[in-house]
Amino acid sequence: MTRSVSLRVAVPLLIAFLAADTGTQLAFKAAALDLDRLPLDGALLVAAFQMPSVWVAALSYLITYVLWIAILQQAGLGRAFPLTALSYVTVPLGAWALFGERIGWLPATGILLICLGVLVIAAAEDTSSRACAEEDLPCTE
Repeated sequence: MTRSVSLRVAVPLLIAFLAADTGTQLAFKAAALDLDRLPLDGALLVAAFQMPSVWVAALSYLITYVLWIAILQQAGLGRAFPLTALSYVTVPLGAWALFGERIGWLPATGILLICLGVLVIAAAEDTSSRACAEEDLPCTE
């Protein structure tokens, strides 16, 4: 059973989760760039297992999993999961910074809408927490 705790308790875990998730995707991109000339066969797998970026991606994936479990121990899925959408912000920004990928106006608009959505969720969390505190009730997710 999930303990009902404010998302504020899980904020450091969410930040770590986003960093690990973003790192995972950027490491996969780095590996893809290094492997782009190899055909999709056994040689690709052999080469991939020899690349640090593949190992960084795999390790980051494992870290992301562990962090997600820790987050879900602290907060409900309904409140925590929408915040993972911030990876749709951090990954394109990381790809822009590291690989020079362009962010057009349509993806930039989507990024802005995601940020606004996260603010709405955070405001709802804050309102819900205050209402529970005022009524001296345990808050549930």
